[in-house]
Amino acid sequence: NSKLPEDVKWVTQSEEYSELCKQIYTNAWEKIERNIYNNNYQLNMENIVIVMDLDETVLDNSMYQIYLNEKSESFSYSSWDKFVNEEVSGLVPGAESFIKKYKSINNAKIVFISNRDSSTLYATINNMKKLGLFYEDDIYMLRENKNDTKIIRRLEIINGEGRMNEHGKCKVIGYFGDAIGDFPSNNNYKFSINKFIFPNPMYGTWQ
Repeated sequence: NSKLPEDVKWVTQSEEYSELCKQIYTNAWEKIERNIYNNNYQLNMENIVIVMDLDETVLDNSMYQIYLNEKSESFSYSSWDKFVNEEVSGLVPGAESFIKKYKSINNAKIVFISNRDSSTLYATINNMKKLGLFYEDDIYMLRENKNDTKIIRRLEIINGEGRMNEHGKCKVIGYFGDAIGDFPSNNNYKFSINKFIFPNPMYGTWQ
């Protein structure tokens, strides 16, 4: 543990990281629940969704970062896909409670947009099953190729096109992620209201 980088130590050992994530999820639930009931969405949730990133938003992959440190390796798609296929990711603090409360609303759906390779879909779903957070009506949109951006997938959700053709147009009442690229640039969405961002100092790009 003493040899771990400070960013990985903070995520895996600090009370601050855990409490911050739980605080974000608590705030998110208050805002999402109020939105649903104030607008009577609970009467018909068929085309109402929230959109969630997976890694470092729902799934905790700090074990992969520890592995890289132990092997003195840097990120590679082959080692990452191997890790994903082991189905051992944990949960970001607060994720389980939030998802279970949201899914307790009749027909409440989640669309997971992740840059995990689409070849790891089965492993990803199986990992969610192990964590008790897999629901048959949720939708997983993993990246099909390098051109399959999250922007493209968000538009498919809104327009009911492509992979969302059978589901129709959806109204998104909340976005969740750990990077700015997980969110639309849209005046209808604001942080702490219907956009909720989580800390991830371990990897990624910053804006």
